[in-house]
Amino acid sequence: MAIKLSISGIRGKFHELTPNHAVKFARAFATYIGGGDVIIGADGRPSGKFLTQAIIAGLNSCGANVYDYGIIPTPILHWIIRHSDVKGGISITAGHNPFDWNCLIFLDSEGAYLNHLQGEEFFNLYHSGNFENKPFNQLGTFTQTQQHVKDYFKALKHKRHTSKEWKFIIDCSNGFDAGIVLQLSRALDIQGVPIFCRKDGFTQKDPEPTIDNARFLGTIVRETRSDGGFLLNSDASRILVVDERGEPLSEELTLPIFAMMVLEEEPTDIVTNYSTSKIIDQVARKFGTRVFRTDVGQPYVVQMTKDLKANIGGEGSGSIVYTPFSLGFDAFVFIKKMVEYLSKRHRTISSIAEEFIPPDIYKETIFLPPSKIYTFLERIGDYYSDKRSLKDGYYIERGEDWICIRASATVSMIRIVGEGKSIARDIAKVKELVG
Repeated sequence: MAIKLSISGIRGKFHELTPNHAVKFARAFATYIGGGDVIIGADGRPSGKFLTQAIIAGLNSCGANVYDYGIIPTPILHWIIRHSDVKGGISITAGHNPFDWNCLIFLDSEGAYLNHLQGEEFFNLYHSGNFENKPFNQLGTFTQTQQHVKDYFKALKHKRHTSKEWKFIIDCSNGFDAGIVLQLSRALDIQGVPIFCRKDGFTQKDPEPTIDNARFLGTIVRETRSDGGFLLNSDASRILVVDERGEPLSEELTLPIFAMMVLEEEPTDIVTNYSTSKIIDQVARKFGTRVFRTDVGQPYVVQMTKDLKANIGGEGSGSIVYTPFSLGFDAFVFIKKMVEYLSKRHRTISSIAEEFIPPDIYKETIFLPPSKIYTFLERIGDYYSDKRSLKDGYYIERGEDWICIRASATVSMIRIVGEGKSIARDIAKVKELVG
């Protein structure tokens, strides 16, 4: 399987996405931004250290000065870049993908993913090979630092609204170490109990926040009589909530719950993608605001929040962005908002969950060779006359029911997501068209 190139990241298994690739992409990025200061960081995947060294070499060779934050969650990089005078950043993490995968994510000077036009320019430069290689006396510098991490947690700090001592179990999916949870706990004045926080990544587990993957966390929450739990992916860009009874909530509820908590205090529009439950529309109607949908992927959601000046964005994968804070999906911002909400209103997570009907959502993936994916999508396009064309597939809507059929931006597969009783026949037809 070839590596996947998109503005959502350069992604592949380690034997496919090699240090040789990383050097070339880093040289292209340094040339694209015109040198200057660049911040980098990685999650705990074993391959991260090799790709990091390659990226440092590539950036330095084209005149960029590297500030390496080591193993660090991507949301912290988003925030630091936005509040620093740097040209951009690179996060080395495959987020929700298994630990034999890795990914290079390129961030602009605001700490956001490259948008569609920036991505086109960057990839054109990469493919051209016309890099700004510097002579020996103009190479970039290298600095290891954690300088601004404490500033991120200062920005998250909240004022205690109750005398209750909150305890939450936080599953880090081995993306980073327990020190991050400790700093988060101090900032939010909670007892955060870390599990699966080995930063060497060798105790592997599925890092995708789903109900099935949250069962063990639910047991820990229940047995320790905690107030809840949070399952993060390896770079803390996605989050799933477990209530105080140990019951995992669907990842599709992360964005609606966050939106509800924010909208009770401030009016704003909401941005999500075409592959997210319409529960978010119910929240918007309750508060008299609007939902705008765009293509799947953090770059598209964040760009639309910027264009519309919306404060809330996110996806049904368990992702949220709060643009007054940063321009990246951030699980820690969700935890902060949840702690504040529970404290101010003296509520439990289960009482919040009861306000939402569990989503009647269908999710399936179909693995196909790269050579067959777009042939299949062409068949889908021919079959549905009432489709909405997306950048990577199609969206079909019938009242409140809908189905989204698209090529994954990260793996050679088709993703099928739908909601409602009427989509059963569509699912059957999609499987028939796969052949």
